[in-house]
Parts: sequence; C-alpha cells; structure tokens
Amino acid sequence: MGGQMNADSSFQIGSAHAVCQDYAVARLCARGRPYAVLSDGCSSSQDTDVGARLLVKAAERLLRESGTPPASELAGLHAEAARLALTWAETLGLAPQAVDATLLTAHLDGDELVVGCSGDGVVCLQAKDGALDAYSINYPSGYPVYPAYAHQPARLRTLAEGGRAGKEVTRLRASSVEGRLRPVGVSVGDEMTEVFAFDAAPYRFAALFSDGVHSFLHAEEVSLESVLPRLVSFRNTRGAFVGRRVQMFLKDCRRKGWRHADDLSVAALHLGG
Repeated sequence: MGGQMNADSSFQIGSAHAVCQDYAVARLCARGRPYAVLSDGCSSSQDTDVGARLLVKAAERLLRESGTPPASELAGLHAEAARLALTWAETLGLAPQAVDATLLTAHLDGDELVVGCSGDGVVCLQAKDGALDAYSINYPSGYPVYPAYAHQPARLRTLAEGGRAGKEVTRLRASSVEGRLRPVGVSVGDEMTEVFAFDAAPYRFAALFSDGVHSFLHAEEVSLESVLPRLVSFRNTRGAFVGRRVQMFLKDCRRKGWRHADDLSVAALHLGG
C-alpha cells in the first residue's frame, strides 16, 4: 500500500435530537497506521451520549494497547470495550443503560483491513479503481444487539427469546461513486459482532457510518443508495478530509431541501495510493 495514510471523523446532531448521541474518532497510531471507531447511543435510554463516548474511548484504548488485533480477536475486543465502558459508567454514577450504544471499528492488521460492527450501521469501501462495496447491518425487529449485552445476559436473553436478536447484512455495490449503488445480496445472522476482513491492497478508503445515514428525508426517506456515494466522494485526503466532505454534503442537503432527522457519525481511513 503506497502513499500517505490518514484518518478522520465527524459527528453531527440530527434535527429530531436535543443532544447528539453519536461519537467518533479516527486517528493514526504511533506507527502511522490508521484506525477508526464510532458509536451511536440508543435514543430511548438515558445518558447514552456519555455512554457512546465511553465506549469509543474504551475501544480506542484497547486498539492502541493491543497493537491492532487480527479479525479472530475483534469480537472479544468489542466485548472488552463494553465491559470497560460499563465499569466507567458505574464509576460516574450512571445506569448500565447509558452504554446502550453500537460500536463500529476499523483498523489494519498487517496487510488486512479488519472491520467490526456490534449493533447496526454501515460499512463502505472504495476501491482504487473507484468501485464501491457497502454493507448495511440492520435489525428488522428495530432492537439492535448492543455490545454491552455481552455483560447483561438477561437483556440479551429477552431479545433472543422474543426472536428479536437476528440481523440482516445487505451488500451493495457500484462501479464508481457516480454509478448506482445496487443491492447484490443479503445474509442473516445473530452474532453479536459482525466481523469483516479484507485484503487492504485494492482499497483506497474504508468508511464507517452510524445508522443515521438512513435518516435523510425529503417528503419521504432518501435512500441509502442516494446518500452514501455522495458522502464518500472525498476530493482529497489531506487533514480533516471527512469533516470537509460531511460539511459540503450537508450544505448540498440544505440546497436540496433534505432534512437530517437522526444523528450521523462518519469515521474513515485513507489507506494510501
């Protein structure tokens, strides 16, 4: 992988929220390798704006300390991040429900790009030839399985017994950011953490999104296929490249009359090239 790597993130409050419950970081570690972490707090639980930040900071700490784990250890890292976040929340006098939040991470392990999603969210990869591969993880029941549930067996059991713990992973593909993003397959599962591992060499960018990417409205819902390519049309890779792209996109949304209801967080890695 040639060229300078970079990492950046952005999180924006939605029009339907009084407090932003999303949080994201994306940085280079000491060896110049990029990582990204984001979390989306549950709107119906209290103090999840704090819980989302605790979860991100816990995962970031583990990623920096572990030397970026292989894909086989990522689910364990997400569970340990949730345990840490729950411990910190208790120290702050917060209820465990404050950590009702998703967790998405991306990092490099050698030449492999390792991505994990606990809860719902969207992962998008842009190849060096411009093609897009996206994965939308969602829970048809409307109840995401949060990583904190690894330490709350009664809550997890309630979801599982009610048949609400199953998720769908929809893969979408486009030949370029200007091309139409089309669904090409759907898989189902009930693993707490969806783990992806890719050869990083063919890719230029890897981006993580909270499920707020689904919440753009204009009379009716604006499709993910319309929103996602615009959000990953990075014009350059210097500095705060994600922050610039998100601000330009939101400015364009205002021109179009699109309204953003839910919070939105984006964290991306530029992999070089």
